Amino acid sequence: MSKLLSLLLYPLSQALLLGVLALPALWLGRRRLAGCLLVLALGWLYLCSTAGFADYLVAALEDEYPPKALSATPTADAIVVLGGAVRGDTHLGTLGDMNEQADRLVHAARLYQAGKAPRLLLSGGSEPGTRPEAELMAELLQVMGVPRRAMLLEEASRTTYQNALHSARVLEQAGARRILLVTSAFHMRRAARLFAAQGLEVIPAPTDYQRLVAPETAVLPAWAPEVGNLTRSTRALHELWGYWVYRLRGWL
Repeated sequence: MSKLLSLLLYPLSQALLLGVLALPALWLGRRRLAGCLLVLALGWLYLCSTAGFADYLVAALEDEYPPKALSATPTADAIVVLGGAVRGDTHLGTLGDMNEQADRLVHAARLYQAGKAPRLLLSGGSEPGTRPEAELMAELLQVMGVPRRAMLLEEASRTTYQNALHSARVLEQAGARRILLVTSAFHMRRAARLFAAQGLEVIPAPTDYQRLVAPETAVLPAWAPEVGNLTRSTRALHELWGYWVYRLRGWL
């Protein structure tokens, strides 16, 4: 249910909803109201599709967690990798399909190979009838050179709150309290506080920064709408709203 409700926070969903609301207003003869709703829908969708607005939203989340050099990263009992780096199994593939957050796996492998922790905890469940994210991540990390014996799998979680709750139990059984938490930088604020609330000593190990040094499509001007910017705005808004919802529920 929470996943479905979160769709209402997406700019595209909000624009479509405003467009739908304009139809009865037009049918009732409220043309000015209908016009305002359509302008608001298109304006909001356009704004969220621009690089400047997307960067502004992402900066509000990422600036709190700047990247850290590998040499400056302390050691820990375990590296915890949060799900979200894979889309799932594909029809013709043999490994899970990585998505835009696949940097999480690369960074985790890099930390392990640098000797920052002796084991990894992979946290992520799945829909019924599909393989858990944790299992898919384990296979991909093995391809990257991480031995399977060094991995612990938490396969029940579906949300960030459940990531923290279930991972804390696995870590307690393994005798691990000090963790390097690997997730996207825009997701770290909420994730780090949730894991700390479980009594763990959390060392943020952010990755997957969303702002590029050079524009992704230099052909387009900064004010031109682009689907990649809409995606970044959507993720940032989802995370900003999610943080405050979690605070209201007393989870942070």
